[in-house]
Amino acid sequence: MPYRAIPEELEQWCEQVKADTEAAYLSYGADEPWKQSGMSGPEQRWKALRKPVADAVEQSGSFLDIGCANGYLLESVIEWTKERGIAIDPYGLDISEKLIELAKERLPAYADHFYVGNAFAWIPERRFDYVATMLDIVPEKYEEEYIHFLLEHHVAPQGKLLLLKTGAYEEPEVWLHKRLGRYGIIHGRILNGYDPFNNRQTSVAVIHRDER
Repeated sequence: MPYRAIPEELEQWCEQVKADTEAAYLSYGADEPWKQSGMSGPEQRWKALRKPVADAVEQSGSFLDIGCANGYLLESVIEWTKERGIAIDPYGLDISEKLIELAKERLPAYADHFYVGNAFAWIPERRFDYVATMLDIVPEKYEEEYIHFLLEHHVAPQGKLLLLKTGAYEEPEVWLHKRLGRYGIIHGRILNGYDPFNNRQTSVAVIHRDER
């Protein structure tokens, strides 16, 4: 896969994130796959805070999860969209070789759909109908560039970029409105998932590639 050059400070930051993520996610067993994908607590919390991603998928097509970890979000989105008669063709990207190996084990039928790479630099050889990424771990100074990079190189024409942000109740939705407004990026609806037990919310902003 082709790569673009990124600043050394960003590359070093990504390597630290990789080390921290592997240490945290791989400390859990396969019996709690949502924890290997970054979600603490019970499985119900995973569903409450991640199902909005699947709800943003309105028709069948290819789906790329950036920062896919062990592939559990892709596995979940396959099931959640199937309930509405929608089929996704799942793809995943992660900077961690170890987590990608877990993803291939979880979804062996799609083993050749998983890639190891740095999300800030990796340029896929194809584009995808849906591209999902979390903004929680993107340094603020690179946010705008990162979003445009994904829209330009990853999202297919007429495709959608799904931007996830988590935080205390209502904060993620407000944050997305302000940030995208600052960058002059037009977005469609924002879908929310709420976990009342720890007062956490995930908001998913839907950006149409051809309407940004």
